[in-house]
Amino acid sequence: MAPEAEKTALTVGVVLTSDPEGSRASLHAFCKALSEATGFEVHGLGGWNYNTLLEALETGEVDLGWLPPLVAMRATGRARVMPIVLPVRNGASSYMTALFSPKGSSLREIGDLQELRAAWVDRQSAAGYIVLRAHLRSIGVDLDRAFRENLFFGSHGEVARAVLQGSADVGATFVHVEPDPSHPRGERVVRAGWGEADVQVITCAGPIPADVMAASVRVPVSSMRKLQRALVDSGDSELGRAARVLFGAEGFVVARSEHLDPLAKLIARHEQEP
Repeated sequence: MAPEAEKTALTVGVVLTSDPEGSRASLHAFCKALSEATGFEVHGLGGWNYNTLLEALETGEVDLGWLPPLVAMRATGRARVMPIVLPVRNGASSYMTALFSPKGSSLREIGDLQELRAAWVDRQSAAGYIVLRAHLRSIGVDLDRAFRENLFFGSHGEVARAVLQGSADVGATFVHVEPDPSHPRGERVVRAGWGEADVQVITCAGPIPADVMAASVRVPVSSMRKLQRALVDSGDSELGRAARVLFGAEGFVVARSEHLDPLAKLIARHEQEP
């Protein structure tokens, strides 16, 4: 059987931010740097939501897509894409989710979750909704009894604001942690959605892999590997600098099954809302 022919032209798809012109300019710079690093002719395509980006990956209109972890996990499970790299942020390629309350609140432990107003990001947010709720279900929490109101605020910053200002009793947001033997939990939070505010962490769940650069299964394996090597080795090159601007990535690591498997197993066991 003849080997697959390597592609010579590739399209990178991203979902545009609230600054579409700025996103397009950053995407253009990234594609230009990726072209120079790989020898491929690389073009960018900005989309408006992840459903259309996935459709473009499936049809071959887009070869590489920048996807959030849950979208990438589900698409990978349906053999639509192949994760190739994960970004490194704050020195790590994964993060956690935390349920928190304001400092001084009587809500400190899982057993305190009764008839509360909960602040979430949105129903598709990994750290701001899905993973935390899946974790609570996995340890036997009745979500209907725990939360009498589920309030959606659209961003991690607004979730934090709602909890700190008293519009919600507890909230879910992302946290980055590092080991700390002196802490009762064995780790300490170094960055979180609540910023510098003083809060109480009720429970954490994860790890959640960072966003994923995934390739359409239509892309030849040899091309995937060349792209993977270029991104992982980008360092402080023009490609590395362009990636920092577009994706906020300090660098990249090879995407492996262990990055997505823990999240996939948790979600698979607790996918259905009661």
